[in-house]
Amino acid sequence: MLGRCLFGALLLAATAAAADKWNVSFFHDEKDSTLTLGEIVFPSERRGIAIGVLNEKGRIKPVAVVTGDGGDRWEMVPLKDVPVTISCVNDSACWLATDGGVWFTEEAGRTWRKVSRQKGILTMHFDSATHGFAGGEKKSIWETKDGGKTWTPIEATKEISAKPEFAVFHSMGFGGKTGLIAGTSRPPRREDLTLFPPWMEPERAAQRREWPNLMMLAETRDGGATWKLSSASIFGMVSRIVVDPAGFAVALLQFGETFEIPAEVNQIDFKTGKMIPLYRSKEHAVTDVAYLPNRSIVAAGTQPSGLRSLQLPGKVVIREAAITDVTKVGAFTEQAVDYRAVARQVKLAVAPDGQLWAATDAGMILRLDRAAVAVK
Repeated sequence: MLGRCLFGALLLAATAAAADKWNVSFFHDEKDSTLTLGEIVFPSERRGIAIGVLNEKGRIKPVAVVTGDGGDRWEMVPLKDVPVTISCVNDSACWLATDGGVWFTEEAGRTWRKVSRQKGILTMHFDSATHGFAGGEKKSIWETKDGGKTWTPIEATKEISAKPEFAVFHSMGFGGKTGLIAGTSRPPRREDLTLFPPWMEPERAAQRREWPNLMMLAETRDGGATWKLSSASIFGMVSRIVVDPAGFAVALLQFGETFEIPAEVNQIDFKTGKMIPLYRSKEHAVTDVAYLPNRSIVAAGTQPSGLRSLQLPGKVVIREAAITDVTKVGAFTEQAVDYRAVARQVKLAVAPDGQLWAATDAGMILRLDRAAVAVK
């Protein structure tokens, strides 16, 4: 009896001591071959798609890495064009924007067919099997109503006084009928024209001044029927936006190599349009954020090492903060990550059941395994 009680106590203690951990689900680790993953989506609990490029002795091969069993097995699928961004409404309807046009899959990424020659798309969102938006080069936002076959420019973007050749829309987030599309206008400056890369001029690169950019923001509250355009001068670039239909939005602001901090996670105040800082750390170069409605915000990135412009791989760092009510966010705490996970960039995905996934530009896909809750 004593032994049984002792065993139960030890098991309870071990369970209580267990912690959330990001474990490796897929890792491309082969000689003379590297895999760079740029985005990952999980349109259902079982099916996921990561997109990127395979480099085999200098030969670039566009690929998708897909799973149909919740990450137990992954399959590499060749693509015709270099992938840029992906959007899904479910695991039977996903669109892929590439450097050669827009592709569509009905089989969770295993086969693709080209539906449009539209180029220049950098970010994309579909809210149904026929309707979606895209943002991209030359200060452009497009809308499609036929499943990506044709794309119509949103004329409201002309309201922003930025030269198209220097302005792009590169990130968007939608929640219900509320949508935000962010872009940047940055004309070239004299210091951008140096003949040498930063690693050859470390002192000059470290002293390079950080200049503000023109942030462009398109906002809709009626599913794209009307748009409100605005612009502001800010430091950094809004690289990620996530929107909750209840009116809570988070934006990731990434800065240049000479800025004091590499990135900042902000909450967007819909009433004032201002961004309220939630999280920043010199030791955490955040490259993506995910939002779990009414639960938490997850910030994923790497631990910087040396001059940031050198883009050296660093330890993957992922931290999470609980949302205490609709607008308040608690402190960010670090989660355990497999020791092999090093990267320059990390991207996140949230499955419909709340399962979190991460893809790195070092060819690794990680799954967050939550700690079991102890039952007394």
